[in-house]
Amino acid sequence: MQTIFRVLRERTRHDFSHYKSSTFKRRIDRRMAIHAIPTVGEYADFLLHNSQEVDLLFKEVLIGVTNFFRDAAVWKHLETEVVPELMARRSAEHGLRAWVIGWSSGEEAYSLAIVLTEAMQRLPMAHEFSLQIFASDLSPDAISVARRGIYPLSIREEISEARLARFFSAHETHYQISKKIRDMVLFALHDVLLDPPFTRLHLVACRNLMIYLGAPLQRRLVPLFHYSLRPGGVLLLGTAESVGRFNSLFTPINSKLRTY
Repeated sequence: MQTIFRVLRERTRHDFSHYKSSTFKRRIDRRMAIHAIPTVGEYADFLLHNSQEVDLLFKEVLIGVTNFFRDAAVWKHLETEVVPELMARRSAEHGLRAWVIGWSSGEEAYSLAIVLTEAMQRLPMAHEFSLQIFASDLSPDAISVARRGIYPLSIREEISEARLARFFSAHETHYQISKKIRDMVLFALHDVLLDPPFTRLHLVACRNLMIYLGAPLQRRLVPLFHYSLRPGGVLLLGTAESVGRFNSLFTPINSKLRTY
């Protein structure tokens, strides 16, 4: 396993040695099965002589499962309570900055962009208010997909007809999110554990990333989120995550829905 971690780190610069071992091992097992390699040691040797397989393992590790407005109760809470309150307090600044971390193929970032746009347009001086969303991920492939903003017709099961009509263009084989929403989101290749964080933010959304990390990495991330946010800013985590022992840094808005 240490050889596998080293080869990945040398090839991609990303260190997976502190990721949850059970999750990481499942991804390795899948690659071993594809190549009919019986042991981890033999697979490590295979990686040493096959850079293409290193790239494929890297992609395998980064595969995420998501959809638009995942966890409907969370998005309803954001839409009706968190975002209106946040914008009411920030309207004097005429802008709001958010950071979405580990957004897979873009659905999470675009969901937030839609909710923020709807809330902004209810402000008295909406035309003077600006929105900027930074969306970061480790995967170049995910960034490419997200920037195109093209999604299968099945998203109609996740998004209301009103939002589909307003924020998407329908095509024979797919939907594409509107250019106005795409332009609102800056997608960046970025490792939250290695690269300097975005700062002076009003909202940070990092949902279902920390569940893949070991405790030492989780303990690094929560203070980093605090550093990135302005006073009074909002942190949104996944439904199986929390701020842990850092209660002095964050006050719960809704503990069940992981907003702080």
